Amino acid sequence: MKLFKTALLCLSLLFTLPALAITLDQARNQGLVGEANSGYIAVVSKSTPELEKLVADVNAKRKAEYARIAKRNNIDIAQVAARAAEKLEARLATGHYYQDSRGRWVQKK
Repeated sequence: MKLFKTALLCLSLLFTLPALAITLDQARNQGLVGEANSGYIAVVSKSTPELEKLVADVNAKRKAEYARIAKRNNIDIAQVAARAAEKLEARLATGHYYQDSRGRWVQKK
């Protein structure tokens, strides 16, 4: 019986762990990540493997999109990323973090 309960517990954990993954919105709302002045997201403080994976995934998607836009407009990807950083900062909700031009984390007011 004890083996059955242990197996059941392990099985339930296996199916619930993916649901524990944090989303970008959740990470922003908790002040864990912010919009870097580079056009990408970054960890504000207290990095974890889960946050690092989230940042890497989001940034890879952004980089691909920036590259597509840069190629279409025959401009450098850095220009696209810089413009995106401005737009993303402007759209942030109150309380979310962004990097100012000096690289300091600031909460949007």
